[in-house]
Amino acid sequence: MVEFYELVAAQIGVTDLAPLRPSGQKRVFLARRGSEQVVLKAVEILPPHQATVLERANREVGLLSRVAAKSDRRIVAVRSGLALVGDPATPTAVGWLEEYLDGNDLTDLLVSPWAQADALDLLSGLAEALKYLHDEEVVHRDLSPGNVRKRGDGLWTLLDPGLARHLSELSITGLYQPGTPGFRSPEQVPGGEPQPYSDIFGAGILVYLALTGHYPIDPRGAEDDYAKRLVEQQAPPVKTFRPDLDDDFAAVIDRCLSRQPARRYLDADELLDALRALGGSPATSLPRGTAP
Repeated sequence: MVEFYELVAAQIGVTDLAPLRPSGQKRVFLARRGSEQVVLKAVEILPPHQATVLERANREVGLLSRVAAKSDRRIVAVRSGLALVGDPATPTAVGWLEEYLDGNDLTDLLVSPWAQADALDLLSGLAEALKYLHDEEVVHRDLSPGNVRKRGDGLWTLLDPGLARHLSELSITGLYQPGTPGFRSPEQVPGGEPQPYSDIFGAGILVYLALTGHYPIDPRGAEDDYAKRLVEQQAPPVKTFRPDLDDDFAAVIDRCLSRQPARRYLDADELLDALRALGGSPATSLPRGTAP
C-alpha cells in the first residue's frame, strides 16, 4: 500500500525520505530534491476536517513565503508551494518543502539547567525572530521546544507557524486557541484571544524551563484544571529556583510570565528594548556556536 506521504513526495518531486520528529498532524521527512537536502512536510486530509487542514497548510506556506525572506534566517524558509494529492477541490493529502536546518531542536538541549548567558542568548534569539512575525501582525501561538532550533552557527530559528494567526483575520479554530500543553499562554484558553504579548509569555516559558528544569505553570492533570491555572496562577519568580541569576535578567523573565497581559512586554520590540538595556544588542553581544 502506498502511503499518503509517498504520494506527496512523488507529486512534489523529492526522493530518499528519512523520517524526522513528527510535528502534530504532519509527517516530517528529510528528503532530497536533486542535489539539495530539504524537509518534506506532508499532511493527510481526512473528513470532516478537510477545509481546516487545507486552510492551515495554505496559511503556513503563505506566512513562511512572506516573512522568511525578510527574517535574516530567523524564520525557516519555504522551498516550494503546496502540492495537492487527488482532486484539487477535495484533496486527500497536502505537502510542501522547507529548508533543511542543521543544528539541534531546543527539545534536545533541555537536558540540564542552563547558564545565564545561554538563557539570555535564547531569549534574545526568540525575541529577534518574533519581531519579524509581530511586525506583520502575526502571532505564532505555538512556541514549544520542537518549534525552536539552534542552527549549527548558533542562530536561533523558529519553525512550524501552522497555528499562527494574523490579527486582522478570523481564527479558523473558533473559541479554542491551540498550542502545546505546558507552553500555552493565559490567552490560549477557551474564549481567549492571543496577541503578540502571548508569544512573549511563550518565550518566557522556554527560558524559565531552560534555566530551572521546571514549567512555570504545571501542565499536568485535567485540561480544564490546567486552563484555570494559566488564568489564575502566577508563576513562581525564576529566582525561586535560580537564586544565582542577576536581578535585572530575572526581572525580565518574570515580566514575560506575568499572568496579566498588561504587565508583560507588549511585543517583541519592547522585549528587545529590555534585553538591550541589560548590556548591548542581543543580536551581537553574545558568542554563537556553543550549545548549552
